[in-house]
Amino acid sequence: MTVDEALDRVERLLEQGRLTKVQELVFRQSWAGQSYREIAKSSDYDFGYIKDTGSRLWQLLSDALGQKVTKHNFQSVLKRSQWQEKVPEVKGSGQLFPNLVALEPNLPVSPKTDWGEALNIAVFYGREAELQRLENWIVGDKAVEGQQRSSLVAILGLGGVGKTALSVKLAQQLVTSERDAFEYVIWRSLRNAPPLRELLQMLIQFFSDHQEINLADTVEGQLSQLLPYLQQHRCLIVLDNFDTVLRGETDSDLRQRSSRYRVNYEDYGEFLQRVGEVAHQSCLVITSREKPPEIAYLEGDILPVRVLQLGGLDEAAGQKILQAKGLIGSQNETSRLVECYRGNPLALKIAATSIKDSLSGNIAEFLTQGNIIFDGIRDLLSHQINRLSALELQVMYWLAINREPVTLAELQSDIVPQIPQAKLAAVLELLQQRSLIESSPILMGRGLASFTQQPVVMEYMTDELIEQMSWAIARTEIALLNRYALIKAQSKDYVRHSQTRMILQPLIDRLISHYDSKQDMVDQLNQMVLSLRQSGASAGYLGGNVLNLMSQLQVNLTGADFSHLSIWQAYLPATNLSQVNFAGSDLSKSVFAETFGGVISVAFSPDGQQLATSDTSGEIHIWQIATGKQLLICSGHAHWTWALAFSPNGEFLASASDDYLVKLWEVKTGECLKTFRGHTYSVNAIAFSPDGQRIATSSQDATIRIWDVNAPVNRLQVDTDKSLLGIVDECAHILTDHESRVWSIAFSPDGKTLVSGSEDKTIKLWNASTGECQQTLLGHTNWIKSVVFSPDGRSLASGSFDQTVKLWDTETGNCLNILQAHSSTVTSVAFSPDGQKLASSSYDQTIKLWNLKTGQCIRTLQGHSNRVWSVAFSPDGRLLASGGDDHAAKLWDVETGQCTKTWKGHTNAILSLSLNATQSIVAAGHEDQTVKLWNLKTGQIHKVLQGHTNRVWSVAFSPIPISIYPDAEQNKKVVLASGSADRTIKLWNWQTGQCLQTLKGHTSWVWAIAFSPDGQLLASGSYDQTVRLWEVQTGKCISVMQGHVAPVTSVNISPDLRWLVSSGFDRTIRVWDIGTGQCIHILREHTNTVWAGDFSPDGQQFASCSYDLTIKIWDTSTWDCISTLQEHTAPVISVVFSGADKLASGSFDQTIKLWDLPTRTCTQTLRGHTNLVSALGFASSQSLSETSPENESNESTDSILLSGSFDERIKLWNAETAECLQTLRAARPYEGMVITDVVGLTEAQKATLKALGAVE
Repeated sequence: MTVDEALDRVERLLEQGRLTKVQELVFRQSWAGQSYREIAKSSDYDFGYIKDTGSRLWQLLSDALGQKVTKHNFQSVLKRSQWQEKVPEVKGSGQLFPNLVALEPNLPVSPKTDWGEALNIAVFYGREAELQRLENWIVGDKAVEGQQRSSLVAILGLGGVGKTALSVKLAQQLVTSERDAFEYVIWRSLRNAPPLRELLQMLIQFFSDHQEINLADTVEGQLSQLLPYLQQHRCLIVLDNFDTVLRGETDSDLRQRSSRYRVNYEDYGEFLQRVGEVAHQSCLVITSREKPPEIAYLEGDILPVRVLQLGGLDEAAGQKILQAKGLIGSQNETSRLVECYRGNPLALKIAATSIKDSLSGNIAEFLTQGNIIFDGIRDLLSHQINRLSALELQVMYWLAINREPVTLAELQSDIVPQIPQAKLAAVLELLQQRSLIESSPILMGRGLASFTQQPVVMEYMTDELIEQMSWAIARTEIALLNRYALIKAQSKDYVRHSQTRMILQPLIDRLISHYDSKQDMVDQLNQMVLSLRQSGASAGYLGGNVLNLMSQLQVNLTGADFSHLSIWQAYLPATNLSQVNFAGSDLSKSVFAETFGGVISVAFSPDGQQLATSDTSGEIHIWQIATGKQLLICSGHAHWTWALAFSPNGEFLASASDDYLVKLWEVKTGECLKTFRGHTYSVNAIAFSPDGQRIATSSQDATIRIWDVNAPVNRLQVDTDKSLLGIVDECAHILTDHESRVWSIAFSPDGKTLVSGSEDKTIKLWNASTGECQQTLLGHTNWIKSVVFSPDGRSLASGSFDQTVKLWDTETGNCLNILQAHSSTVTSVAFSPDGQKLASSSYDQTIKLWNLKTGQCIRTLQGHSNRVWSVAFSPDGRLLASGGDDHAAKLWDVETGQCTKTWKGHTNAILSLSLNATQSIVAAGHEDQTVKLWNLKTGQIHKVLQGHTNRVWSVAFSPIPISIYPDAEQNKKVVLASGSADRTIKLWNWQTGQCLQTLKGHTSWVWAIAFSPDGQLLASGSYDQTVRLWEVQTGKCISVMQGHVAPVTSVNISPDLRWLVSSGFDRTIRVWDIGTGQCIHILREHTNTVWAGDFSPDGQQFASCSYDLTIKIWDTSTWDCISTLQEHTAPVISVVFSGADKLASGSFDQTIKLWDLPTRTCTQTLRGHTNLVSALGFASSQSLSETSPENESNESTDSILLSGSFDERIKLWNAETAECLQTLRAARPYEGMVITDVVGLTEAQKATLKALGAVE
């Protein structure tokens, strides 16, 4: 809502109609966050007059809306009232959804809260005076003349003194306070030291109601985005454990000595300074053991920055703690004990436990033993920890390592050697009685007790662990490193990141200070491995710890020997393990890279124990949720597998693919049981009926097919054609009312209705038994990508390319609500099992969770670095799975929004090729965001160009040397251009690897580029449906050609510089006049996406290839189709001329075909690639010879064909003999890694490692 929209609403609400000039002034300036004094000063009105005008205005609004409106909440009240006005009622129910409670029109406005991991403080002793003082500072104390309301408050005090509990109690009190109410309240702990960027991102999303997703790249920029929210809204931010980001007393890193902050955390100081100095109406509260320097120079008694130095509890509150612990003593004795420990709550609890255990709770006897000196909580902890048994100490260390509450079973699995659960439970009870650990309520709702430590205790144990580990490594003592893991590879993502920040990296920093060089440290770690092997020690964590340390240090591990060891909890997805020997090792608790592409679809099994994912390489992976292990790989599709669905009983999995096929798999074995054949184009969606007897599929052929799961397979003899094994050709129904691609389908919960969403912008409801179309829903303004029924079947949701989610009543067909927050295509929508929430994913790289009762976005999940294709709720609604084009599948905690698990795939398909024949260099655009330059004479990589942040879809060498800058005529050179899914085009000096220019203008993937013959122009085609023409020398876009109604897949410039030809998903070829930018011809002969094209060298012919399995040859003088070539058995996606009468084509069918154009016959079929052939190019054998051209025999004129494939290989072929002359492949991350006789891996995991280069 803008201020003008708000004014319009106010004037409609108030009987007086239009506001007076002064009322409008007050309203506008208050909306902008200005105080009454600031408004008066800037307008020359009297302060009292402005204040009275505002008060009267808020009262008028309160009367009109039936709820209290103030200067500090009027924005949120108006926004909420506007939303309530927009929500239509379902006839007869007054509800947004029939199964949800209707909104009450006069609900009091409550602040939006997010408590994070705040403690449950049901029991709270004392602190009444401190709470009152803090509240007066934050909301204003009328009794203090001239006192400003606080914008920044620091609660400082010793560890264990109760800062955390006080901060939670304060926030709770302010939430319910009627004085100067807050609109937003958020509480966060910094004990795991989150980088400031993560914190700012979370704050901006929270205060923007998850509308703001385009965050600045820098902390400075994000701070600038945050501050307006603090100015326009009344926000309370509480940050506990701020001292975690400050430099501790034990920090020895030389880089930290000049700063009060830890390395890479200095920007927290800037954060405090900006919040403390800039005028706003919000408040930041921090708790810390140390005073940050920014607080020190900003604070003042009547200034907006204040400090509360928190002492111990008073005598009465301290005595209550002792009484609760069951101690025996007089009032005088308990008073003396409280005084001895200065009222420190944690110290009193620990001491009380010790007195109770050793002296039967007799305080008097404890006091008579001698003087008690309390020098701080660390000294007390040291005393207590030194008294622990070996097992108790082990539990304390493991609780610190885990960083968050863990269950008894989880803790038992950590400890080696494993101990009985009953014994561990007894240890936990003892530690809890001693107040060294606490039971957390976080997991109680799941019927599980969980255990953790107070922040000060966890910090102490972490420091002790790091210190002991450091000494153990220095002395080559293996026991400690074998007993504890520095990080847990299989833990939740955010926990592992915390373990890296708080344990692994600090240990490295400590070790660096002990050794003269990094190599000395590495040598010592290798010595630890040698000692472990020689000792014959039992299974443990040392091997994994050493690998994690070396990986963090970015050590070159090539050839390292980790054979016959336990490699537990090693996290190695991004580590190059070339030639590393793991023979005979136990890898059961470690994590490696996976082999999958962009994750297009995710699906939970009905029991919630497994997750299935499908990807752009065509494979299906099944994962175990609890451990993250890969259980199965289902291979059989030839290309993108668009959709997955588990059968209701969980025994089968159905898949739909770009290869036009639908497959049914047995989940237990991964065996393909049946293949359903009938669609004539890509199959995009799939759904099981609730009874599991039918499968519905939808396709780019504009049809929906309903298949009988139990239909008999093709009756032809397998001996006749083995490809017919398991084929089902007959379907029960074909639904044909849609006019274009059908992107999504879903069965209703009762199985009687089928819903579909199409590229024709309609949603259709079908009778699932008869195939009759019962209803068509209109409202979206672009393609509909996803549709889904609510759990009760009374409503459905749709996600569209128009960036909206719409909610529909299935009975009436009315649109119930429009959810708007995404900034790009909505790709997937999913209802939570209870029907209360909706998840949506988008090309904008985010996932949004919506409260369907209010229609508000309640959380934005960010973590994917590319478009998000799919989302799915777990059957219990606690987890959300997502799949992204960043080669990642993720699991999210729905309640907290934290990412708990990421599976990261590694594939490196070759997407494009370009030959610089004069230098015998071929450039390859890769899926890994790089351009690799190969020297064809040596077969080695010449250089790797890095700079793109997404797939490199296209590469092209300039045909002649050119200059990039006007003053560089003397430096003309052949330039390499690359187009990427990061929306940019880069121009490179390929010899030096320097990026000369980055061309920006496209708003989506750049799919194709092409130089003009003179090298002066560059054409580009994009997913944004435009063609652009660039002036190479200046980098300026000189023309934007619009006309395609779908993504543009290819561009070509004619040899005579007359024509620019483009093609795309809209099945057309467009011919543009380069001089005028006008579209001269539209060629519509193809019946599916036209993927690529090429001009003959003389420009008289143009070849195009398509998903419709054909190649068409066009006469460029008339642009008539003069020939259609059709022998490929799958989509044709690459085509190139050799002279005027020969042509090569590459296909999804993994073959290359060579064609003789005069006879229109296929003369050769080249086989050897194991995935689709994405790129082709011709060269003469002369240009690739080791000898100089003048010494070449005139007979050496055989044509060489280059091919690039999604199988990650470049092949060189003799085009005359069809012989493969050479295969080039970049080294994989695990090339030559030895996994002979390893244990702890599933067969699927072994297959993955082999695909990444491992050998068994």
